[in-house]
Amino acid sequence: MKLSKALFTIPLILFAFFAHAQMPVLKVQQAETNQQKEVVKLKKLSIDVQITGNIATTVMTMTFYNNSNKILEGELTFPMPEGVSISRYALDINGKMREAVPVEKAKATEVFESIERRRVDPGLLEKVEGNNFRTRIYPLPANGSRTIIVGYEEELNFNSGTFLRYNLPLDYNQPIDNFSLKTTVFESVLKPELGEQPDGSFDFKANGNTYVGEINKTNYQPKNGLTINVPKRNDLPEVQMQKASTGYYFLVNVFPKSQSRPRQWANQIGLIWDASLSGLQRDTKKELELLDLIIKEKRNLTIQLGLLNNGFKNAGTFVINNGNWSVLKDRLTQVVYDGGTNFSAIKSNINPAAEEYFFFSDGLSTFGKNTVALNKPVHCINTSLKADYSTLKYISLKTGGQFVNLNAISTDDAFKQLSQQNLQFLGIKNGADIRQTYPSMHVNVNGHLSVAGIMNGLNTEFVLQFGYGNTVVAEQAIRLNATEHALSSINVSRVWAQKKIDEMDIQYEENKDDVSVLSKQFGIVTRNTSLIVLENLDDYLRYDITPPAELRPAYDGVLKQRRADILERKTDLINAAVAMSKDLKTWWNTDFYYKEPIKKKEQYPTPENVVVALPNRTAQGSSSISRSAQQASPIVPPRIQADKAAEPPVVERLGEAEDKNALKEVVVTASSAQAKRMVTGSVVRISAESLVSNTNSDFTSALQGRVAGVSIQNNNRAIPEKQPEIIIPEFKSDKDYMKSLVGKPDSAYQAYLKMRPNYITTPMFYFDVANWFYLKNDSVRALTILSNIADLDLENADLYKTLAYKLKQTGNYAEEIFVTQKVLQWRPMDAQSYRDYALALADAGQYQKALDNLYKVLTQSYNAQTSDRDEGIEEIIISEINNLISKHGSKLNLKGIDKRLIQPLPVDVRVVLNWNRNDTDIDLWLTDPTGEKGYYGNSRTKIGGRISNDFTSGYGPEQFMIKQAVNGKYKIEVNYFGDRQINISGPTTVTAEIYTR
Repeated sequence: MKLSKALFTIPLILFAFFAHAQMPVLKVQQAETNQQKEVVKLKKLSIDVQITGNIATTVMTMTFYNNSNKILEGELTFPMPEGVSISRYALDINGKMREAVPVEKAKATEVFESIERRRVDPGLLEKVEGNNFRTRIYPLPANGSRTIIVGYEEELNFNSGTFLRYNLPLDYNQPIDNFSLKTTVFESVLKPELGEQPDGSFDFKANGNTYVGEINKTNYQPKNGLTINVPKRNDLPEVQMQKASTGYYFLVNVFPKSQSRPRQWANQIGLIWDASLSGLQRDTKKELELLDLIIKEKRNLTIQLGLLNNGFKNAGTFVINNGNWSVLKDRLTQVVYDGGTNFSAIKSNINPAAEEYFFFSDGLSTFGKNTVALNKPVHCINTSLKADYSTLKYISLKTGGQFVNLNAISTDDAFKQLSQQNLQFLGIKNGADIRQTYPSMHVNVNGHLSVAGIMNGLNTEFVLQFGYGNTVVAEQAIRLNATEHALSSINVSRVWAQKKIDEMDIQYEENKDDVSVLSKQFGIVTRNTSLIVLENLDDYLRYDITPPAELRPAYDGVLKQRRADILERKTDLINAAVAMSKDLKTWWNTDFYYKEPIKKKEQYPTPENVVVALPNRTAQGSSSISRSAQQASPIVPPRIQADKAAEPPVVERLGEAEDKNALKEVVVTASSAQAKRMVTGSVVRISAESLVSNTNSDFTSALQGRVAGVSIQNNNRAIPEKQPEIIIPEFKSDKDYMKSLVGKPDSAYQAYLKMRPNYITTPMFYFDVANWFYLKNDSVRALTILSNIADLDLENADLYKTLAYKLKQTGNYAEEIFVTQKVLQWRPMDAQSYRDYALALADAGQYQKALDNLYKVLTQSYNAQTSDRDEGIEEIIISEINNLISKHGSKLNLKGIDKRLIQPLPVDVRVVLNWNRNDTDIDLWLTDPTGEKGYYGNSRTKIGGRISNDFTSGYGPEQFMIKQAVNGKYKIEVNYFGDRQINISGPTTVTAEIYTR
């Protein structure tokens, strides 16, 4: 049994309105590729900042204007500082701002997409990889605007011993029509100082102990950000309290005198340098400055350099004498940043002589698990604004190292933190009347400590303890009295919740259920909780989502009366699968008779002296000729579905197509506004001895390999000794950049790096170039280039699906498992997520887990819309479940599988078509040797071919099977009918899997 896979892409357009790295990034569809105008513009920006104690609340109101005449969907990404999460989101609905409510992340995504297809007004804000947040807005009306509000609270860090520092980046790359900024600092003992300001007109004015600064501008592009240094007395603690249903939430700020002890650097240091594509976003200049301070302090040491991307390689040993590290510095400045990021490639046996490690990375492991197998201290240093702080903190804590966020502190302060044994907060003494205090673990104290908790009564006293290791060297008494302390204007409870979530997030998998409960209660966006806005009361009722305050009374009233009638129905596919299994068995047991055409006898010349009388043409004869002509040039019937009314193009006869490029892309102008792409594909010749696929195609890669197919033999059918073979010829992309890839791989790689800046966010660039290197048998470089796709965007399931197809095709099964597992984590509401993951597990020989996940496709609960979208997927899943059982049944536990589904039905040929983008309509056509076309309108052919259900949205898959294949050629065609996508995350990629025997 052989399987061949072929991939091809249908190019679509991605337009992005990019601001600089630290600013929100809005991505939308660009409808007209030949125009460079601003499709969506930030028309109005209003920022309100309020600082109370060490807590700053920032609220940004943004109005985006769509200049095009097409309705768009926008996707806005916010990188957030360490320990900061978005806690407020609002969207304009019918001219009025509506606040979002917290919902489980997977449910929020499912609801958003379900409502979006109805073309109404949902809004969604979610946390993606690292500390990055993304909001999806639909619709951005044609020649119209939408307004969103985003708010967050952050704890301010102590700077230079006497100031709390607030920073707001304002590095926008184009003027804003209306810009306003207001900042209020409450109860400040002295006037705040401005470290940086948008322009010279911003300043603070005093109103008692409150200071206000404000500017309003038109057609304005800020030159600088806003940095405020708030002076603090360090001799008295600050207390803020908020009444709760029982007791009080409290926040205490203390300013202990900084004490430290010098530490000794190891003589053997390991330096792990993240050289993945995302390393281009790090501030390497600042990182080198920190290294310089460390090396000059130690002066004589040995450094083992390791470079990390999708793999890990030792990059040399550098002996430093008298602080001279110029050779190492030159090596680091010449690092080529390429590939995805795989932390699990860092093994415990690397650089065995190192006694401690410095790890420079953003913490985002995009191409492998985020675990580091090192048992020596690892100091993690980050300078990227897009970072996974929790992962870096966890690595440091687990190994006994330190985490340094160079975004938040200066290089000198970072050096002090690393080169000294810092005073730490060790815990609380005599705290019987307080509970749930955070931080609850040892943390460094750099002149300032903030502790939040819950007080049970009206007043209490407790003691904060400080020291080194487990040795207490200082204590500070804290007195809380609800009658003496004025209640705070800030939301102290949410600050407490954020502190607890930050601590639990370090070990997320162990705490994810508690994180979910806490984040929903306090409205904080986390890895598993999003904020969502729905258009009307019926939508909140239908999806069982508690609405914001303005709709709550009506919601409660209706819910009591007709809850059961309103809630969206959930169902699984098991009953449909049982019915489908019976249908498959009936089909398989049907005998399809096919009679080989009688060969036309040779005709001899007729002598001239003989007259041959031709018979009269009868009606019957005319009909016969008509039928013959119809067989010679088959006519494709019109679409069955109303939205597929346009007829597919008539395809060439097999004999005529054989000598041509069978998989060339043809654009056909339809009568409607929607265009169709038809790609004609594999011509498969089937004989009694073997099955051979000869493909002249645009399929984007070549594969000769094995993937599990049905292996059970029918006792009534002889299986030939010679097994079938499927051959996919070389693919050649016609993109302009491919012309530069010539010669040997070394020179071609340099050409790729030179071209890359022009295509750095284009997925197909990496896809095509990687394929070139695969064809040159340079699989190491090919995989590195391909893995860049994982670093292009955060939590982009479409890109990861494309990546998974190619990893499967090239036999990188461990990486395929990681990528498909990520998609399943992001999109557990899709049946295809479980299927892709299951097939990846099967590729790697993990058959039990593969079977369990395939069966989950049939037992998960789906909403009505998703069930309708994926109707018929049971047919594909049943085939694959029985395939696993047929091949590996002795190794499998089948107790959990419904016995009605277990019935192996082996076939000669099976073709499966998958694609990577939702709401896309792609069709599988297959023409058999008799000239009959199997497709959505003719799903059962005369010789026994069977086409599965037509998927007009979703991800597919579609399948062709034939139990007993007749001799001859089978032509595979792929018809790209269109899509309902509004935002575009790269090209549509299709994979065709061809199984034989």
